[in-house]
Amino acid sequence: MIRTFLVLTLISWIAPAWAQPAELPDPRLTPGAVAEDGHTEISVCGLVDGLTYSKRHRATPQALKRELRDRDGAIGRGEVDHRIPLALGGADIVNNLWWQPGPDAPGVVWTYLDKDRLETEIWLRVCKRRTMPLDDGQAVFLVPGWGRQYCKVWPAECQ
Repeated sequence: MIRTFLVLTLISWIAPAWAQPAELPDPRLTPGAVAEDGHTEISVCGLVDGLTYSKRHRATPQALKRELRDRDGAIGRGEVDHRIPLALGGADIVNNLWWQPGPDAPGVVWTYLDKDRLETEIWLRVCKRRTMPLDDGQAVFLVPGWGRQYCKVWPAECQ
């Protein structure tokens, strides 16, 4: 009886960790990928027929989004996101996609809102200010823990 109680107690402590969505993509499932058709600053940062690179290449099917939500344990609000952002030449393929939790996910610190903010800042550095090479901008999202990169950009918010 006590053994059963201890096992159930242990499971109750561990189970929420299993149910939580990952704040960061699993590199085995989402290693990240750059689109083959353009990873130069000119092709990524420029407009073609009035459309940004991101708008020209966004075509993730709803069925794939559902599959990713199931695979990555989607809980609450969130979004299917690109590990290497489309705006920085990321590919719109499964190796670059994952479910990113939102602010209402239990135990989550880094949400899609934070990553979107970081994506915008890195895009500005690469495409508008030209203070960062495209390869370096893409690499920000490939290192383990883009949250550390966020803290490098906005250290006061991470104290």
